Amino acid sequence: MRGRRYRLWHHAARATAAPPRRHAHAQAAKTEEAEKAGDAETGDTVETEWERRSMRAGVRVVLAATLLAVVALPASAQGPSVQEQQRPTQSIRETERAQRAGTAADRLRPLEAGEKVTYADILKDPDNIELNYLYAQSQVAAGELRGAAATLERILLISPDLARVRLLYAVVLFRLDNLNEAEREFQTVSKLPMPESLREEVDHYLDEIASRRKVTRVTGNVGLGMQWDSNRNAGPDTGQVLFLDTPFDLVTGKKQSDFSGLMLAGARVQHDLGYDAGHMLIGAAQLFGQKQVDVTSLDLGAFSGEAGGLIRTPELDLQPTFHGTYLNLAGESYVTTVGFGTRGSRRLSQEFEIVGRVRYDYEFFESLDTSPITDQRTGGRWEGGLGLAWNILPTLRLDVGIGGVDKEALQGYYAYVGPQVAVGTTWLLGRGQFLLSTFFFEYDGYDGPEPFVSTMTRRDEWYRGRVSYGVPLGVLLPFLSPPREVRDTLMTANVEYLNVQSNIINYAFDDWRLSILFTKNFDF
Repeated sequence: MRGRRYRLWHHAARATAAPPRRHAHAQAAKTEEAEKAGDAETGDTVETEWERRSMRAGVRVVLAATLLAVVALPASAQGPSVQEQQRPTQSIRETERAQRAGTAADRLRPLEAGEKVTYADILKDPDNIELNYLYAQSQVAAGELRGAAATLERILLISPDLARVRLLYAVVLFRLDNLNEAEREFQTVSKLPMPESLREEVDHYLDEIASRRKVTRVTGNVGLGMQWDSNRNAGPDTGQVLFLDTPFDLVTGKKQSDFSGLMLAGARVQHDLGYDAGHMLIGAAQLFGQKQVDVTSLDLGAFSGEAGGLIRTPELDLQPTFHGTYLNLAGESYVTTVGFGTRGSRRLSQEFEIVGRVRYDYEFFESLDTSPITDQRTGGRWEGGLGLAWNILPTLRLDVGIGGVDKEALQGYYAYVGPQVAVGTTWLLGRGQFLLSTFFFEYDGYDGPEPFVSTMTRRDEWYRGRVSYGVPLGVLLPFLSPPREVRDTLMTANVEYLNVQSNIINYAFDDWRLSILFTKNFDF
């Protein structure tokens, strides 16, 4: 190339020099030949420069289009946030936890203490039946179920026809898992004169005992509700995103609040294998749906199922399971998961229980129309940890757990690993009401940087807090005297705050979530 340019300059210099007059004609001829030769040589140079300029222009167009996609449509270009995949499972777990708390609160209702009475008070007036009854309730409130049973037995020796005393005694036996004696007491109390509401309570416990004795027990639940999110699309806190380490203001994809409707449905089957230890086979299936009002691109539909068992030993209870999940996002298949796991628990005392869990999922992600690289998230996911449950009071439980997560993916910027910490409380408030609280922390360190976003490797910190208040409709609507099916319907009001801190501004966001859900359990 340098030689061609030198010859071109040399010929031009000679052509512009003033030749002697006698050689003018000859020199003109030579000059014409040189220009022709020069044109032939510069043709390659001009064509090469044109190709380079075209290539540069093409690269600029591609970069500009990519930049527009990232800045104008960050959610679709980068794919849905991790929380979208976790929402169905998280909602189902929180609902199941609320149902367990509601069942425990309902069973405590006949045991709720009135005036607090001590043993010293009984010594002052040992034959006072009302005082002894209040003392039995105080014992129950303190978790002394066996002591309460002994106190009630003494009352019934003196006055065997007191319906409320015999009912309390039957419920205490039921709580002690002495089903045979509890059934006998419930049948005895059902023959005594009592208000209709009390008789309905007796019939409910007799049905519960019959259900527990079934070899194969099927339970189900349905739930309907609504939810509001302050930042449904996980829009970045700063209103900006990074592209090649340069921040740009968002055109679309900013924080957007939205309402949605919720639907839950589930069924569980337990089959007693007939062993004295209580080994069982267990299967379950759940449906979840969330329909948005405005952000319809985040409509969710999910189906999950599991099969496993319960193995009871003197040292440990084990629950191995195989499970699968299918998640649909705005009408498109998003992720299918298959895996296995196990949960082990050991009761150290009446107050303490230790729990361990491990779970493995292989996640098959599919490309979305709005995010063609979503399939690069495909890979395995390990999650596990240890926890301690402390029954501080019969009405108050504290759960503390530590663990970790390890997500594999086809691309390093979708793979991460990090620790988890969770703290939760369950507080039974009386009259079937309860209050649940949860705090969760997770740190995610990713394997590598996302090339078009930043040279930095992503680091995220997740903080999630949630408070739920549950109450049966019978407590809210006592003046309507609704049937038991309506009274047992559980209403939960939930407040949740999610804050994600990240060293990449694209992924730092927060979201307030308010929801109300009505759920009903069924026994078959």
